[in-house]
Amino acid sequence: MAIREQLPLIISFSFIINILCLSILGLLIYSPSRAFYIFSNLKNIFDFKKVSNLNIYPPYYWHKIHQFTKLPQSESDIIMLGDSITDEGEWIELLSNINVKNRGISGDTTERILDRLETILRTKPKQIFLMVGINDLINVHKSVAQTLASYEKILHEFREKTPNSKIFIQSVLPVNNKIYLYWQDNNNILKLNIGLRELATKYNYKYIDLFSHFADSENKLDIRYTKDGLHLNGEAYLVWKSVIEKYFVNRE
Repeated sequence: MAIREQLPLIISFSFIINILCLSILGLLIYSPSRAFYIFSNLKNIFDFKKVSNLNIYPPYYWHKIHQFTKLPQSESDIIMLGDSITDEGEWIELLSNINVKNRGISGDTTERILDRLETILRTKPKQIFLMVGINDLINVHKSVAQTLASYEKILHEFREKTPNSKIFIQSVLPVNNKIYLYWQDNNNILKLNIGLRELATKYNYKYIDLFSHFADSENKLDIRYTKDGLHLNGEAYLVWKSVIEKYFVNRE
C-alpha cells in the first residue's frame, strides 16, 4: 500500500531525471563549449560565499583590476583613486600629465578599494589622490562612523606600505536630491567630510576641500555640474582640475 502511494512521486522524479539527462545530452551535442562553461562553474552554485562575493564585486570590478595589473607602473605614478566619479574623469588630458593614472572603479566603496590596494601600492606611487565614501552611504547603507572606520584602514595601509607617497584626501562631493530623491542626505556627507579632515590631520596627509567648490546655496551639488545629481559633467571636471592641479609634483 505504501509503495502504491509513493508511485506517482517516483514516476515524477524519474521523469524529471530523464528530462535533465536529455537536456544535458543535447547541450553536449549541439553546444559543447557552453556545456563546458556550465559544468566548469557548477561548483559556484554550491559555493555560496563565492556567489555572494560575485554579487558584491561585479565583472566590471574584476575586469578593471585585471587591466590595471597589465598596465605599466612606476614610482613616478600619480594615482587618481576612487569610485565612478574618479573613473569617469579623463585625467591625463585634464591635467596634461602622462604620469597620471586613473584607478577609479565605478561602484567602489572603502571596502572594495581595500581589497584592491595591493595593485595600487606595489610600486609605491609618487602621489595618491583619494576620493571614496559616497557609495558606502548610498549603496551599502553604512553610517558615517562605519564609513570613516573603513576609510581609516585605507590610510593605515598607505602609511605601512607606501610611507613616502604623498597622500591627498579629497572631500566627498555633495549630491542633488532635487534631481533624484534617493541620493544621500548632504548633512551626512558634511559629517563624513569633517571626519575625513580629522583623519588627514591624524595621519599628516593633505585634505582637499572639493565640496565647497561644487555646492550650491543649499549645500547640494550645483545643477550646473550634473545630470543625475551625483555624477559630473565636463564643466565639473574642469573645476576639480583647477582645485587639485597645484598639488601635482610637476608644479612643485
